[in-house]
Amino acid sequence: MQNLRDKLLKAGLVNDTQVKEAERGSSKPKGTHRQKETALSEDERQRRETFALREAELADERRKEAARRAESRMQSERAHRLKALVDAHRMREPPGEVAFHFVKRSGKIARLALSPQTAKLLETGAAAVVEDPGQADHAVVPGEAAGRIFEVDPKAIRFWFGPEKPIGFELDTDEKPAVSGDA
Repeated sequence: MQNLRDKLLKAGLVNDTQVKEAERGSSKPKGTHRQKETALSEDERQRRETFALREAELADERRKEAARRAESRMQSERAHRLKALVDAHRMREPPGEVAFHFVKRSGKIARLALSPQTAKLLETGAAAVVEDPGQADHAVVPGEAAGRIFEVDPKAIRFWFGPEKPIGFELDTDEKPAVSGDA
């Protein structure tokens, strides 16, 4: 039995050169097993690199989110400690006739109506004006309590006068705590 090529040659539809050319063109150069493995391993390597990059991005996002949650938790704990300190040490007195002015965290001037005794304590540094978390107003606390509040949140102290004592509104910059003098 003859194959198609022989039948076409016998019929004169193709010549020998055309047959040889067709044989050369039809036999596609097939890659060796090693070349195929190399191509597959290159694709696999790229896929793995892409996967590793994505995993690194996800790990970085998870780390940043954990840091945000930890910072939020610390701020919440700090606010609770600050509230407990202010509630425990607040000097409670009815509004008095002396107007005492201080600077809020926002930079605006605020005023407290105090008794002359409390105003004198503030002037000598034996008391301080601090922010009251969860309240719109501020509180007056003794100097010892102001020291503990300063350890919890230095920016919560809005006024505390005396040598080696920080004044709250100067702490809103990201510098070291400033000390007040006899100004």
